[in-house]
Amino acid sequence: MTRRRIVVALESGVPDSELEAAAAFARSLDAELLGLFVEDLDLLRFAALPFAHEIGVASATRRRLDPASLERDLRAHAAEAERRLAGAAARERVPSAFRVARGVAQAELLAAAAESASDVLRLLLLGDGDSPATRWAEEACARLAQGAAAWRLDLVLAADLAELGAALQGGAPGVVVLRADRAVLAQRGLPDLLRASAAPVLVLPRRAAATRRA
Repeated sequence: MTRRRIVVALESGVPDSELEAAAAFARSLDAELLGLFVEDLDLLRFAALPFAHEIGVASATRRRLDPASLERDLRAHAAEAERRLAGAAARERVPSAFRVARGVAQAELLAAAAESASDVLRLLLLGDGDSPATRWAEEACARLAQGAAAWRLDLVLAADLAELGAALQGGAPGVVVLRADRAVLAQRGLPDLLRASAAPVLVLPRRAAATRRA
């Protein structure tokens, strides 16, 4: 029997508490934790433009974006993300894997979560309609509809576990998108609901921006 996999989006600045919550959630599902670090192709293309600069949030220093320097920064961030993911997984005693992908972030994350997805894919979100995960999913639907991927995405928001369970029962295959905080991942009944379903799970930490680029 193939072990279930939980895909967690990794980027620089993800709090340790969210990695710990994702690892604990994987343990509750007896699942492997797959961390995916996406090297944003749009950012790399932007760095190659002659007018591309970045402004440090702490220092307010403006500097020219250098593609080679950005590549080194991305490799360093990826190595740090892999180390921290492995530590969180080891503390929860769950198997883990790490992968680096280059491309459009939404497409790469969805591909990792649903590697055998059909051309119609539903994103099933558990939330209040105004969470970071919801906004990410809405952006993913809008962006991929413009041709960044072959999928057509449908967004289904579930306000509670009963609604999520009903959404999992019908329609096209769905990826369950969850926020990486304990209030969401530790809900009583969520592991049982997901164990009874074949739906892949994508965990999205909060975005932490270190610089502004202009």
